[in-house]
Amino acid sequence: MTFAAAGSLFAADPGIKAFYRGDLEKAHTYYDGRLKKEGENEKIMYNLGTTALSMKQFDEAAALLNRSLADDDPEQLAKAHYNLGQLALEQQKAEEALEHFKKSILLDPDDPNSKIMFEQLLRMMQEQQQEQNDDQQKDEDQQTGDQQRKDQDRQQDQQQDQQEEGDRQKNDQQASSQLSEEDLSPEELTREQAKNILNAMKEEEKESMKKLIMSKANNKNVKRIREW
Repeated sequence: MTFAAAGSLFAADPGIKAFYRGDLEKAHTYYDGRLKKEGENEKIMYNLGTTALSMKQFDEAAALLNRSLADDDPEQLAKAHYNLGQLALEQQKAEEALEHFKKSILLDPDDPNSKIMFEQLLRMMQEQQQEQNDDQQKDEDQQTGDQQRKDQDRQQDQQQDQQEEGDRQKNDQQASSQLSEEDLSPEELTREQAKNILNAMKEEEKESMKKLIMSKANNKNVKRIREW
């Protein structure tokens, strides 16, 4: 990660030399001592804030870099905004970082670093937004598909229930019809029952014939002696 340090502040600045050698503790100690001695100095604040940023002391870096914005030098302000953009990225504040890089470009249009960071970050944010939109659309499609499948399953269940209810009613009607026919049908006689009925009918017939003959005999004048 690139940080913009005010290397031209002092030609033989021990803090700058220590910073570029990677001795951040020494650079921090040096600028912290100078700030205490000199008081409000925007360039010292910037260098100390940049050193703190490299040491990932983000709270201290944010406070110092923002205080350094009181400087009226556009180039120095552009560097401060650039480093504040880097700080915002470290804190995963992409929109805030994009705004600082934009301000750095406006203050120093010739600085390529701010342009590169702005373009890369903007493209990354656009891609992330597109991915989020795609994921959201995918989720919505999934939810719509799930709802449609649920509706289809519910409709099939209702149709099945209606079919089963219709089958039950049909079976009940058939059972009722069969039961009525059986109740109204004559019972089948056994052989013994048929024989007894037949014998009774014969006896009744004999008795009836006997009565008929007797009746005719009484009403007819019968000759007892044959005439010659």
